[in-house]
Amino acid sequence: MCPRRILTDSPFDTLERTFDLLTTGPRPLALDGTGLPGLPDRPVPLGELKARLLHPSTPFAIRDAIVGELVARAQAEGGRWSVGLAGVLLPGLRRAVWALTQACPDKADEIEAEALAAFLAAVARATPGRARLASWLCWLARTGAARLLRAELAERAGPGAEPVSAAPPRPWGHPDIVLARAVAADVVSATDAELIATTRLEGANLAAIAEDLGLDYETCRMRRSRAEVKLRDYLNSDWYEPFDFVGKAAETPCSSSRGRPRHGRPADRRPGKRRSSPPPRR
Repeated sequence: MCPRRILTDSPFDTLERTFDLLTTGPRPLALDGTGLPGLPDRPVPLGELKARLLHPSTPFAIRDAIVGELVARAQAEGGRWSVGLAGVLLPGLRRAVWALTQACPDKADEIEAEALAAFLAAVARATPGRARLASWLCWLARTGAARLLRAELAERAGPGAEPVSAAPPRPWGHPDIVLARAVAADVVSATDAELIATTRLEGANLAAIAEDLGLDYETCRMRRSRAEVKLRDYLNSDWYEPFDFVGKAAETPCSSSRGRPRHGRPADRRPGKRRSSPPPRR
């Protein structure tokens, strides 16, 4: 049996602790399972409900129905039901922002807080009957967190830092960081970067994303294709240098203001190397 993870004061851990308080004891927060597919005809504590949703044998249709009911309760009553919904979906929220917190560990609390704020905003406008509702909510939570990360990276890419000479650590090459830098370089829009990240890296359904963006499927597919062409041209151009953020080997992109290129230029420029213009954002 694995030992229980030690909780911290981070936003996600605070949510988990609050959820545990709501769902344990003699009167745990429970959802009436009467009439809901896959649930017994009795009040089902949200802790038990969470375990049912996480079990791989639970069909998507049943998950959608349960999450839809929780969303409806959160929209109608808020408060403890909003906490309950977020607690039930917390494993998905953790997965959604894991790469972002790994890229910027010292910004992890801010990333989690932004993800929760985006999650609650998504709950307020969600349609309880939509398919893959849990994935949609977690995707929008990640979108909010990624927007914060990209803004942070864009700021850190600005002028004024003193360069150092050590090699960068592995997180510099993470796809989220590459996309963030493409947005900061005005190669692709933040929305198009999210479109690529969620559908290509996370396997989100393109049709569902198109619906959220208010586009038909083919228009959304072509939009992603054009953005990927621009991103490919950027990565293959002289303008893109994989290590144009140079920091201490123990640091990550957000852990220090040192190592940023002075005036937005790489710290180590080979003489005579011609730099092409960045690919235009068409």
